[in-house]
Amino acid sequence: MQINNDRLTKINEYHFKQIDDIKVKLISEGKNIIDLGIGDPDIKTNLKIVNALIEGLEGTDFNKYPPYEGIKELKLKIAKYYYEVYSVSLDLDEILILIGSKEGLSNIIPATCNFGDYVIVPNPAYPVYEKCSYLWGVKPYNVSLKEENRYLLDIKDIPNDISEKSKLMIINYPNNPTGAVANEKFYLELIQYCKGKNIVLCNDGAYNEIIGVDEKNISVLQYDKNICVEFGTLSKTYNMTGFRIGYAVGNKKILNNLLKVKSNIDSGQFKPIQYAAMEALSFPREYIINIRKIYDERRNLAKEILKKKNIQFYDSMGTFYVWCKVPNNYTTEGFCKEILFKYGIIVTPGNAFGIYGEGYFRIALTVNKNNLMRALNSFKVYN
Repeated sequence: MQINNDRLTKINEYHFKQIDDIKVKLISEGKNIIDLGIGDPDIKTNLKIVNALIEGLEGTDFNKYPPYEGIKELKLKIAKYYYEVYSVSLDLDEILILIGSKEGLSNIIPATCNFGDYVIVPNPAYPVYEKCSYLWGVKPYNVSLKEENRYLLDIKDIPNDISEKSKLMIINYPNNPTGAVANEKFYLELIQYCKGKNIVLCNDGAYNEIIGVDEKNISVLQYDKNICVEFGTLSKTYNMTGFRIGYAVGNKKILNNLLKVKSNIDSGQFKPIQYAAMEALSFPREYIINIRKIYDERRNLAKEILKKKNIQFYDSMGTFYVWCKVPNNYTTEGFCKEILFKYGIIVTPGNAFGIYGEGYFRIALTVNKNNLMRALNSFKVYN
């Protein structure tokens, strides 16, 4: 039987699934692999979170359908968090619980756009923004993020004819894959631009808490809630990637559209997982500061070794990634394959994040310092 789907011809299998398949194969062949590719924290989930999940299984209604929009108790925790950390007040209808922020970032596209509209997306970037635009029949317009502009999206790079046909702009700060951190001036300029163009501004805030110890927390909602939505996740901050729990906060009309899409696709997140998220959000700030300290130490160690290997990188304090330039006389693919098959080290090629990632690779700081040191020290010194 032939199955022809024009939209699927525009995307490939998710890069990190491909890498995972290669990793499984190499390990099955007896090779020792250190994975600096995917951003999946090695730090164990706190037992209090795990126990909250287990206790949720002892309730009387855990097997029932959860509320489509998420349980009220978790929404209250998120509202409290946003007020305490960002001084942003949120009503319950300005909060929507997600099955991880990834599905929300996909579903926000049909929630705001018609077929044939444009979505303005950064490049290099988390692949979901571009790929899911194609899947929903919307056209992604890739705006190149440049090191000379500190990897901040520059509105001057968006043609007027594109902005006039755009309904949604997706940004991501702190930024994956570059580690760039945004500031107030950037957000205010972008908000003014989007208001003038009647474009919904969506920030993927997956790494809002994964910044240097001395860095200040920033949310786009501190500057506007009328045109803005921010996505959050507990995956990175609380080491809960497998739990699949996230949220969207911001304009209630936009969130209501998102809920319309979601409620026709899924039935909400399993209640005990929401209870676990409530426990995580109850942790004192010291917990998050300690997580930041761990990544600060790893980031500083990686930068120190990379300098010795003559590998250039973008010096930032955002996320748990280091964005590096591929050494001279290598293609992106050739370099990443060499260090995988020669040294057993997985890194992510920059072009996995889009065409403007060519010539770069990303290191994830999601292994302990010993493994990180062992992996990076195995690199040769490049010219």
